[in-house]
Amino acid sequence: MGKARREQAIAVQLLQTFETEAKAILARCARAKRDVAGFSFTRYRAFFETVKSFLVLAAFTRSKIEMLNVSPAEQRHLLEHIDGLDRRVSRAAMDVANVFYRLMLRRDMVYLGGHERCTEHREMLRDMLEREAEKAAYQAAEWKPDANLERGIKALDVVLDEIVRRTPPMREFTPAFVDAE
Repeated sequence: MGKARREQAIAVQLLQTFETEAKAILARCARAKRDVAGFSFTRYRAFFETVKSFLVLAAFTRSKIEMLNVSPAEQRHLLEHIDGLDRRVSRAAMDVANVFYRLMLRRDMVYLGGHERCTEHREMLRDMLEREAEKAAYQAAEWKPDANLERGIKALDVVLDEIVRRTPPMREFTPAFVDAE
């Protein structure tokens, strides 16, 4: 009885910590979306590093919950809650990315490192779609893929593809002031 109670306390503490982080990152996503017009590429990268850290935290929390000795019904409920928050943050981050990169295209701006950053984002987007597909396969009948997230990812992928097409890779960049010998 004592071990089960302890495991439940750990689950509650993990979930509370995760919820606190999710609320903080959702608030940060809302601020970022509102202020994205003033973002430099460096500031945007810092924002997205925070998002990636949250996604790692979500995976860590999920794995810890799976390892706890709680009832299957309780475990399923906790994992659904974690997945729901993970999807909300992913959608919010995709909204910020969409606004930022569309603004970049409209302004016809080319940021140094934009090619590589967009390639990295595209890989992350594919990972997100794969995670959704894995969850759908794992939870079969109960799982409903997030259609909004999938549409957002596919729309952003098109924008990123256009930026990659327009932006030369850093390895091909030669500043005008460097003499070619």
